[in-house]
Amino acid sequence: MPVNLNRPLRRLFQIRKSKLVFAYLAILLIPYVATFSLNIDYKGLYSATLVFLNTVAMMAFFVQFPLAGRFKHLPVFSNIDWSMSKHKTAGKWIGFFFLLHPVLILAPRFLVSFDDGMTSLVEAITSPQLLTGLIAWVVMILWILLAIFKDRLRISYETWHLTHLLGFVVICVLASLHVTSVGRHGQFDEHFNMLWWGLCAMSMGLVLFNQLVKKNNLKKSPFTLVSITRGSSRDWLVRLRNDSPKDFSFEAGQFIWINTSGSAHSMNEHPFSIASSSNELPEIRLVIREQGDYTSQLDRLTIGQKVYVDGPYGSMSLRDSESARGITLIAGGAGIGPMLSLLRELAANHDPRPVRLLYGNKDYEQMVLQDEIQLLQHTMPDFTQQLVCDNPTNIPGVRQGVIGKDVIAEAIDPELANDWAVYLCGPPAMIAAVTANLRSLGIPEANIHYEYLSF
Repeated sequence: MPVNLNRPLRRLFQIRKSKLVFAYLAILLIPYVATFSLNIDYKGLYSATLVFLNTVAMMAFFVQFPLAGRFKHLPVFSNIDWSMSKHKTAGKWIGFFFLLHPVLILAPRFLVSFDDGMTSLVEAITSPQLLTGLIAWVVMILWILLAIFKDRLRISYETWHLTHLLGFVVICVLASLHVTSVGRHGQFDEHFNMLWWGLCAMSMGLVLFNQLVKKNNLKKSPFTLVSITRGSSRDWLVRLRNDSPKDFSFEAGQFIWINTSGSAHSMNEHPFSIASSSNELPEIRLVIREQGDYTSQLDRLTIGQKVYVDGPYGSMSLRDSESARGITLIAGGAGIGPMLSLLRELAANHDPRPVRLLYGNKDYEQMVLQDEIQLLQHTMPDFTQQLVCDNPTNIPGVRQGVIGKDVIAEAIDPELANDWAVYLCGPPAMIAAVTANLRSLGIPEANIHYEYLSF
């Protein structure tokens, strides 16, 4: 089996999710802590609270860049699926706070008198000094709404990705101009502004690294499309091969971004889970479900064409279950990809532990690679599969409905619940429901490992 050269780095840099929250919060407090060096009298609790909220929110905005930047060698941001999830959540809160920002600033004036409040409001809107802040405020709100409702607006992923990136680059510069020209800390001591401009420069540097340096590196080591075939009524089976001298290794359960546009600098890149085991390298396999414009046109790809692969990413791996006495894999629809990778890895390692696969789909015709999975039931020491379909089918042994608590309970030895590991991948609603059922069955939180199907 190939040596995974990423493993030492992953063990060094991968921080447990329980610690990531504390590390993230500590980073957000850096600018606020720095204000104590200025010895400013904030004249009241409201003013002091506003300083805290403003500095933390501004820092949270700058941290959005590394959260979304896919930097697997930066300690706090190396857990990519966690980072992308928090990028979305933080973005909504940042947008909400920036929407309230002018209200919180002007509220004390209106409390003094309505006339004073209106005078301050007109000055804020017409003041040239506040223009950068006003523009940044409007653009920020629009871009947050665009990110939240992009699916309903039916904007192509490539268009949204480009506008999302450019919009927040503009906001970053305008917000930095605003906070350094109007902020009281910079006016009290202009050296304090170096902190904000340093964070702005860091954010721009991360963008340039991702769009230039990283993509230039990907251009030097393309993969080749080996084959693409139908796996089910809605799924494609894709095989890629690394023909470059650059090493590529991964752990079962991880995922990659692929770019099939022909240009390494294109924004046309999409995340997919690896479905193969590491012993199949230099080839990797993917299971891709038709769910949008890009995935519905995969048959237009040309065998032998270059494919640019960014990765691997993701924290889900078999390392998390090394001491487990049994393993259950739960896949919903397109979530079968990483579960296949884990299953194939377990089979290649001749793992003697009991392994169970729960695989759910709307229809039986959407089940992929059933011949291979059924063969593994005969060749692996202790492996069984349970198929679950929303719609009825005449296929023997297939359960109708969803992967509910009763189905999950049958795939876990109740006497080994504390030592049983569960991996799951599927839509967010499925992850939430299955996770709740697992907790009620006595599976410890630390033994539940999952990956969402969307970023």
